[in-house]
Amino acid sequence: MICAIIDIGSNTMRMSVYKIEGQQFSVLLSKKETAGLANYITEGEMSEEGIGVMIGVLRRFCASLEYVTVDTIHAFATASLRNITNSEQAIERIHHAVGLEIELISGEEEAIMSFSGAVNAAPFEDGCLFDLGGGSTEIVAFDDRHPYYINSIGIGCLNLYKEHVEKIWPKRREIEEMRNFIEGSLTNLELPHVPKPLLIGVGGTARSLRGLINLRENRDASCKEITRKELEDTIAFLLKKDTAARDAVLKKCPDRIHTIIPGALVIQTLAKKMHAERLYISDYGVREGYLWKKIIKLTT
Repeated sequence: MICAIIDIGSNTMRMSVYKIEGQQFSVLLSKKETAGLANYITEGEMSEEGIGVMIGVLRRFCASLEYVTVDTIHAFATASLRNITNSEQAIERIHHAVGLEIELISGEEEAIMSFSGAVNAAPFEDGCLFDLGGGSTEIVAFDDRHPYYINSIGIGCLNLYKEHVEKIWPKRREIEEMRNFIEGSLTNLELPHVPKPLLIGVGGTARSLRGLINLRENRDASCKEITRKELEDTIAFLLKKDTAARDAVLKKCPDRIHTIIPGALVIQTLAKKMHAERLYISDYGVREGYLWKKIIKLTT
């Protein structure tokens, strides 16, 4: 079975095509576009221009499947559409223009799918997982591979940037504002008090930060584990905002030059709150979790 899954996020839209054999899968094709949909939201409503951008990306995704025999296409939206007042209108416009049915998933569903996607691909029994997106962050604490704490908050790297940063690189005052905002938001969540030495990261910003750390540590780009110290050192490096920091970001993740620092501050604060000693940044996340939960139907 060949299945395409499209994830409409607040910052990035992605499509992955999977070949499914039993309870295993392989990735045949992967595409992404930075749509920045959160930038088109005013007073809780997505503009016509934003809906048009979304439709344009979806049309290009579907066009790329012209020479691929796909049995089924599934498309879902996360904070990009669930946090706006005109989500039904946007979904109807997409269906009329592209012919796709868009499934709107809740924050809790997104958290569980991200957990399923990352943990099914890794041997970890206990830890805390976060999925940092453009418009929200999902957090799951788990023991014996079973989640016991699930939450979703409206903090993402793109909306942090949009609400707190005037130019591309945040000023010192803006950094402190973001830190205070993140700290207050996580405090209100009543996170588990039990320390979680392992923090599992999901999402493009986490992977980009991992890439920067591997670059600075002269490690192979495929290395998925980083230490808390490496995280802290790299964030300090980014906050210098000098030529070396800008060049590193432009080399590894140019499309995230405006969101990498806001995202790094979220990860830093969460690692501190959970007393994490090491981080594992997964290549799998919500799309693979959707695949396992909705199509392959694994229970994890």
